[in-house]
Amino acid sequence: MAIFKALHPVCPVLDMSVHLHFWGKLGFLPVFGDREPYETADYVGIARDGLELHLQTFTREQLQETQTMALRIEMTGKQALEALHDEWKERISISAPLAEKPWGTVEFGFYDPANTPFFFYVDRG
Repeated sequence: MAIFKALHPVCPVLDMSVHLHFWGKLGFLPVFGDREPYETADYVGIARDGLELHLQTFTREQLQETQTMALRIEMTGKQALEALHDEWKERISISAPLAEKPWGTVEFGFYDPANTPFFFYVDRG
C-alpha cells in the first residue's frame, strides 16, 4: 500500500516577482499564495503539468543559514525530456546540457535565480 502522495519542495527566493517571472517563462503558473498579487506574497505555489513547487521569500541572512539541495525531477520519457529541454534552452541558461550520464540517466539542469539547482532526467535503460 502506498503511503506517500506527493512531494512539494519549498524553494527559497529573495524576490518573489523575479522568481515568478523566471518560472513563468518555463510555463509554471501560480496556483495559490498567502496574498495577492502573488508578486508581493511571501509564499506561492506554482505548477505545470502535475509538478508543483512552492516558493518562499527569504532574507539574504536567512538564505545564508538555509540549506538548499539539488532537485531532481524524473520525466515520463526521453521524448518528454528532450521536448522540455528544447522548449527551455532558448528561455533560460541551462548550465548542465542535455547529456547521458555515467550513472545511467539522460538529464539537463539549471540554477534558478536563488541558485537552487534543478535537474530533469530519465533513466537511460
